[in-house]
Amino acid sequence: MPRRTRRELAESVERAVGDIIEELIEKYYSDRVERYMDYEELLYMIGKEISNNVFKGRAIPEEIEAYLYKLREKKGYAKLILSYLIGKTLESMEEVKGYTTISE
Repeated sequence: MPRRTRRELAESVERAVGDIIEELIEKYYSDRVERYMDYEELLYMIGKEISNNVFKGRAIPEEIEAYLYKLREKKGYAKLILSYLIGKTLESMEEVKGYTTISE
């Protein structure tokens, strides 16, 4: 995906649900986000996952943003889905960078 489109997708996710994502990161993932990835990259990966799973990979940033605004109407549901996507993205980044999580 071209750099401009990556940035547009990250900005769309930020506008629609950035406050919810920040709240979730602060509460559950702050140490892992700081260690493994850039915030903008995380937003892009969340948008990409939504594009692939909801729109079968054929969505433009505006469609993803509209979907996320609809999702945020059900805040509990939005938190659950976004938390899952954050965790999934961080887990894949840890695998790529050669880190493994230690179960407590």
